[in-house]
This record gives sequence, structure tokens and C-alpha cells, in this order.
Amino acid sequence: MVSPKEETLIYGTKVSTVFPGTLSGQDINQEPTNMDLAMKLHYLRGIYYFDSQAMRGLTTMDIKEPMFTWLNHFYTTSGRLRRAESGRPYIKCNDCGVRFIEAHCTKTLEEWLEIKDEEALEKLLVPHHVIGPELAFSPHVFLQVFFCHSF
Repeated sequence: MVSPKEETLIYGTKVSTVFPGTLSGQDINQEPTNMDLAMKLHYLRGIYYFDSQAMRGLTTMDIKEPMFTWLNHFYTTSGRLRRAESGRPYIKCNDCGVRFIEAHCTKTLEEWLEIKDEEALEKLLVPHHVIGPELAFSPHVFLQVFFCHSF
């Protein structure tokens, strides 16, 4: 459980959706493979820390803008799950987008990495949304970005 002290490390959380730059069309469906269905309750979570001169001054739009293009190529990630009459799920490629979460941190990256309770901090850094209960409204991808103070 995240303590109130740890919750104050993060502020200014904004949630938005990033869509493909062009429409894929409304009649495109993607059938999940049997392996996709077997892995349906497994989520990939990753935390990446960046601290370089190239990252300084980076804005939310600097991250979102290339996403418009890659979502054109991987448009199934912007779709939503549906169920066929047979009960088997499929992805309706309807360009609903991926969820983008932006937040700010009160600490520098060095200060953040010095905090010892990694498990509690991970809960702050990684979105813990699962698909459902409304499949038609649940995005497949959550991307969460934190901007740490740099002094």
C-alpha cells in the first residue's frame, strides 16, 4: 500500500488519449491467436529511467507526436475488445487510441532512485489498470510518463 507521504511525490496527473494519425477504417477486425487468449491476464509492465542532456526540455507533445505515426502502423493497439456471437473475443480496429498518463514528481531522478521502498514506488510509476469490466471502453495500452524536477 502506498503511504500518504509517497502519494505526495506525484502531482499534476493528466490523462489523455493518443489516436492514430490516419483512420484505419471501421470494418477492420483482428482475431487474437490462441496464444494471445492464453496470455490475456498477463500484462507487460516496464519502467525506464532517462537522464541525459537529450531528455532535458522534453515536452509531452515531443512524446505524443511520433505516437501518431506508429499507431498508423500498429492500429490494432488502438482498437477495443469485442465478443463475437460465438463468445470468442476479437479486436475491433476503431482507432479509439491508447491511454497516455502524464504526471510530475517533486524529486529529481537521483533523489527518486535513492528511495528504498521500490515496491511502493512501482505502484506510483506503473498504471495498474486491467482490461474491463467494459471491454468496449478499455484501451489495450497505457503509457505513463513522469517528469522529475531537475535542479
